[in-house]
Amino acid sequence: MSFYRTTTTSGATTKSDRTGMLPDPQNSEGQPATKEMLTYFRLSSISEQEAHSLRATQITSHILVRRITTVWFTVEWTDGVESWEPENALQPFQPEVVYAYWNANEGGRDGATKFDLFHVFAILDHSDMKGHGRKRTRKHSYKVQWVGYDENNLSWEPAAKVAILVPRMKEEYDQMHGL
Repeated sequence: MSFYRTTTTSGATTKSDRTGMLPDPQNSEGQPATKEMLTYFRLSSISEQEAHSLRATQITSHILVRRITTVWFTVEWTDGVESWEPENALQPFQPEVVYAYWNANEGGRDGATKFDLFHVFAILDHSDMKGHGRKRTRKHSYKVQWVGYDENNLSWEPAAKVAILVPRMKEEYDQMHGL
């Protein structure tokens, strides 16, 4: 997997006295740990009780995983710990932090990532649209929110496309709505 750093090491620092971080065995002078030594995917291991009290204070940087068109953030938490979190895990946990980060970047998420492939975050609605052709068939479509984008950047996608992109999510949505 290829990671592309968006900030230099000096552009985003860490504190050596933060809990949850491994000490650097080659660093006996108490210097800050490197970004590579941060906890990965802390959200996957927090308890339900912690989820109510733990909050991200800010996103300090991001890296791009171009091969699978995803983003990982460096996140600072209210308890002082800093960790790497995937965008698609942080967005459902604390969406306002994700949106604020991208809005603060010139060009937003599109300008920062230059990705041309997007991932479905949620299916929000569905519609049956009548075709204007000869057969007047009904075309089923879904209102989709994308990973990294807020509710102002929704799109209507054909059912066939949604079934290919996120078959399980579509199936769950259809069952919930009796489709």
